[in-house]
Formats: sequence, C-alpha cells, structure tokens
Amino acid sequence: MKCAGEKWNEIFILNELIFEPLEDSCKSIHDIPIILVKNALRYPDQVREFLDNGYWWTNPCVEDTRPGKSFDFGIDVENYFEPLIDNLSDFYESDIEPIEFYANCFNGNMDLLSNMSYLPHVDTFPGDFTNHNPRNDVAFNINLTKSDKVKTAFYSFNDKRSVCDFTANDYGDLKTITKNQKSIITKGKWKESGENEYENYKLEYVADIDYNSMILYPSHYWHNSYINEDWFIDEDRITLTGFFETLSEDEE
Repeated sequence: MKCAGEKWNEIFILNELIFEPLEDSCKSIHDIPIILVKNALRYPDQVREFLDNGYWWTNPCVEDTRPGKSFDFGIDVENYFEPLIDNLSDFYESDIEPIEFYANCFNGNMDLLSNMSYLPHVDTFPGDFTNHNPRNDVAFNINLTKSDKVKTAFYSFNDKRSVCDFTANDYGDLKTITKNQKSIITKGKWKESGENEYENYKLEYVADIDYNSMILYPSHYWHNSYINEDWFIDEDRITLTGFFETLSEDEE
C-alpha cells in the first residue's frame, strides 16, 4: 500500500502554468495586479479526492480565526508543494521562502466563531517576525470546488488597499473597529461582510476563481472570501491555500 506522500506525488502534477495579470483588478498605477492561472493541476479531481479522504482539523475558536477546517499535510508540508514552489520561483524570478501551506474547508452552515473572523483581513503585517519584508509576501488560492461561487473579495481600508501603507490614524481606526467587534456577542452563521459593516472598508474588486484555477495576490492586501449567506449550504468550499515570500538577493 502506498503512503500518502507517494500518492500525492503521483497526482499533484502541474500543467504548464500561464500567469495572467488581471488588469481590471488595479484601480491606480500603484496597485499590484491579481494574477490568475487557469487549469493549474493535471489531476484536480484526484487531488480533491485525496483531500476528501484525508485528515482535517477544526480551526480553533480564537478571536480572529475563520471557522471551518484545515487539512493536515504533516511536518513535511513544503515537500508536498515543491513543484508549485519551483514554478512560482521561475515566475517571480526569485527564491521562494514558504510561510504556510494548507487546505481550507468551510460551508454556509458553519457557526460564526468570532465577530472578527468575517471582516476583511490581511495575512501579514509590517513588523511580522515571520518575514523580511511584508511587501514581498504573496498568497495563493487553488479552487478545488466545482462551483461558480468561489470568489475572493479585495477591499481598501481608509482608501488603502495595503496595510503597508497605513498611517498612525489608520491603525487607530482599525483598533477602534477591533474593540467594537469584540464587544458584540457572537452569533449566526459565517458570511462575508466588509463594507456592509463599517464605512472604513470599501469593496474594490471580486475575483472569480473557476474550478482548478489559481489566483495570486499580495498578502498585505485587505481581502476575504466572498460568500453570501445562502451559498455552500449543501457542499463544502475547498481550496489549496498558501503564503510565501519572494526573496531579494540580499535576503537569500
């Protein structure tokens, strides 16, 4: 019988990746375009089956954690994604420093664990000890759900799409929102919120992620899964997700 790693190596094979910048995702010349890759995996159905039959752990109930489950790839998770890391290194013409790779699973029936978990977020902050320069951090999502409702929304906060551009006043507004949200009793189902909750957030762009497509975007951009309350009631929304840093020569 084959071990999980051997089975994964047989099915996690990439097609020739064509990286397409989504120019309409840019609102100004300073914005970094979201990148779309269609038909990323050669065997997406088998990868999805591998995940369906594997071990998932329930996300912990802490103040800013999304509900749902994450897939456990084990301690050698980077080895599982080596073909993707090599392709990303070629595209960005840079060495890649993996930060975190996993699979996400949630649906519209999941209870809201924390009021902070459904507001837009960033995956890296200036001063984060896990990286050299947060402006070099990139996130990716590969959609493994056969649905036209898999979307990622991008926001600005006080008209800034990146937390790296925050001023002291912006951090003050964010702290106020965080304090207000923590005072609200958690109830209901998880859903997308954003600009419907606070005027500081403005919806800038919604990226559609077709089955077996991948998007890449700056992880310091405000974003969230875009999901309405009546979506994914009878099915799970599963994606492969990860964060990595592109290293400059002096950081390698």
